Amino acid sequence: KVTFLGVTFKPNTDDMRQSLSLYMIPYLLKKGAIISYYDPSGEKNEFKKFKKVKFYEDIYTACDKSDLVIIHTEWEEFKALDFKKISKKKKFKIYDMRNLYSPDVMQKKGYQYYSIGR
Repeated sequence: KVTFLGVTFKPNTDDMRQSLSLYMIPYLLKKGAIISYYDPSGEKNEFKKFKKVKFYEDIYTACDKSDLVIIHTEWEEFKALDFKKISKKKKFKIYDMRNLYSPDVMQKKGYQYYSIGR
């Protein structure tokens, strides 16, 4: 199970035109993933056609039992997540595509954290 936090092109907008999530989600579905997502701008029509993609209205429900959490868009509310509440699984990975967190701090806290593009 993969959870996307943010699917829009950039924060504070509902713009999906150049969003990498439009490519990443179909790719992961082909590989067998079940996708959940949360975006503060709401559910996206672009993903309604996929049976294994579900929108959630809050972060922690979207992340429940996730194997991988992808921070895709740098919305302000993603900068202060309580990772202890994020997933009921003991071992889950975090891919931070926006470098919102310090890799050293996250690894010291015991998270499998990957800062993409640093």
